[in-house]
Amino acid sequence: MRFLQQVPQDNRVSLDLKDKKILTALSQEARTPATAMAKIAGLSRDSVQYRINRLTKAGVIQGYRTVIDIGKFGYDAYHLFLRLNQPTREIEEDLVKRFQKYPFARAVITCRGKYDFELAMVAKTPQEFDGILDQVLKDCGRHLQEYDVHIKTRSYVAHTLPPGFHATKQTAKRQGKPVVLDVTDGKVLRALADDPLSPYFRIAEKAGVSHDTVQHRVKRMLEAGVILKTVPVINYAALNYSVYTLLVRFNGLAREEMLAAALRDDKHILWAVKCVGRYNLLMYVCVQNTDELNETLSGLRSRFSEAIMDYEVLIAYEEYKYTYFPDYALL
Repeated sequence: MRFLQQVPQDNRVSLDLKDKKILTALSQEARTPATAMAKIAGLSRDSVQYRINRLTKAGVIQGYRTVIDIGKFGYDAYHLFLRLNQPTREIEEDLVKRFQKYPFARAVITCRGKYDFELAMVAKTPQEFDGILDQVLKDCGRHLQEYDVHIKTRSYVAHTLPPGFHATKQTAKRQGKPVVLDVTDGKVLRALADDPLSPYFRIAEKAGVSHDTVQHRVKRMLEAGVILKTVPVINYAALNYSVYTLLVRFNGLAREEMLAAALRDDKHILWAVKCVGRYNLLMYVCVQNTDELNETLSGLRSRFSEAIMDYEVLIAYEEYKYTYFPDYALL
């Protein structure tokens, strides 16, 4: 979804319109053939590949990920926000190392604001998550001052680039049909998750299955909506963007469909979900300046002034881990 890496000002990259068209095409499906992207960008196939290589070398593209619907495996998504008691750099670095090793963690993000960390995690039952939470709290020990848990219940928005980056129609999420997943599916996904552009014979070697098995399983999981798409990992800081986490508490969601439409129409929102917790809306806003952040925030407050009870803005400072298929996800 997002990759935050602090980079010096002189390392930030300027893009022209053709670069933006290529990045937009990649963000919708990174396995799109270069010939198809060439038509979109109005370039030759070789020119497209040259520009992708240049963006990769410049650190804009940090790799690729397979977007997987973890719910198909019976997992719920939890977001845990941690506030530390007078943290030092050494304490933060030590906790980052601990959190990165969690097999149940999808994301580890440092924040600036009320909270110091956001951990995105998966669990199949509340009881299972309770054990996970106990481990996190134990690892934080005396450094922990406060924490909040939010359980994702519905997705409103999911983009790789903010809609305002380059105006183009977003691809609808694939719903798929019911499917029974087995251990072989899990092995293929494990090999594919963080290396999706690798040839299928390489995926087959990692998964310990045949090339034909990989091809068949991937096709079946695409049709079922288990695999949603392949996306680039974008270093937003290199493009002069900052990502903010916005937590909002609504007084009920009686106007939920109107809210969902407003979130989809906003040109700065990367990702937004409904939650159960202290706040019932969690979103990531990707902007180039605070005026754009204020545009999103003011728009929501004016349109839903009677419903917004409280909100919190965090700077999503740096991301240390992100995967759509954590090691914990086993069949």
